[in-house]
Amino acid sequence: MKLLYTEETYTAIDSQLKRRLALFFAILLVLIGLFIWAMVARIQWAAMVFACLAGCFGIFYLNLFCTPLMRYRRMVRGALSGRSHEKVMEFVRMEPDRTAVDGVACHSLIFLGDADKHGDRETMMYWDSELPMPELEPGVSYHVRYTGRNIIGIEATA
Repeated sequence: MKLLYTEETYTAIDSQLKRRLALFFAILLVLIGLFIWAMVARIQWAAMVFACLAGCFGIFYLNLFCTPLMRYRRMVRGALSGRSHEKVMEFVRMEPDRTAVDGVACHSLIFLGDADKHGDRETMMYWDSELPMPELEPGVSYHVRYTGRNIIGIEATA
């Protein structure tokens, strides 16, 4: 079974996050430097503008560009080093809407697994929406490797 995530994937995500954080701190340093200059020059309105710009930029940039990548990196790290399970399950359907699992966009896949304590056999697993979706046929059994509910490897059983 070919796994969906590798150490190279994690390294690429980590380096991208480091580049984004370096850009964040460079711009924030410039804005704070301008704020300090305005305070020393006693230009109150400019100091307030630069302080507001630094705060708004920090919140905007971190929430839009860094936090989603941090969450994705955490999921990939969990897939690589977390406890994984393997099970043979029958694919039923894919839910039409995407969902967010721990801040990562995923597709919901429904499999028929072992019955739980309520007698329900349907098991929902999550497929990373950043990865290409495999061609899954309803009614076919698949060997699924997962951590938590996130699929980290899948192949059709022979």
